[in-house]
Amino acid sequence: MRRNSAARALAALAAAALLAACAAPGLPLGPSVTVPASDFAAVQGQADVVVRAFVAGPEDARREVGGARCEVISILFAVPLTTPARLVFPGFGPQSPTLSVACRAGDLTGRAEQAVVTRWLRAPGAWPGPGPWGLPYGGGASVWGGGWGWNAPAVAVFVYPDIDVSLR
Repeated sequence: MRRNSAARALAALAAAALLAACAAPGLPLGPSVTVPASDFAAVQGQADVVVRAFVAGPEDARREVGGARCEVISILFAVPLTTPARLVFPGFGPQSPTLSVACRAGDLTGRAEQAVVTRWLRAPGAWPGPGPWGLPYGGGASVWGGGWGWNAPAVAVFVYPDIDVSLR
């Protein structure tokens, strides 16, 4: 009986490891590169972005390039890094700058730009907004647009999607 439960636990652990490998594609990230927030006055939190470099492979497949030397430039800072890397830097909310990334690996070069993206989040359990919602009430259908007070306001979150640089 113990052997079966140990085998099941080992199988579950192996499945979890395989799923984790699927969730994080590509080469493992090196140490994070950090821009200190103490250099700025209007910081509104922390932002981060993963920078990876790729070359075109056969039949439109991409291959990741490790060790590409890159420079990330914005109107507020410039920082060098080696791919693949996570860049952690001060966030400035809606005024967050566009990032420009220039990479080189041997004779191959590439550039990419990424602006901050606004995502709207709602509290868990909040209704998606005003109706009309068709709700059965008293044997018939009524149209109502409220959320019984559960309609929490949306919150703007400013994030940077990961940056993939194509080298040619």
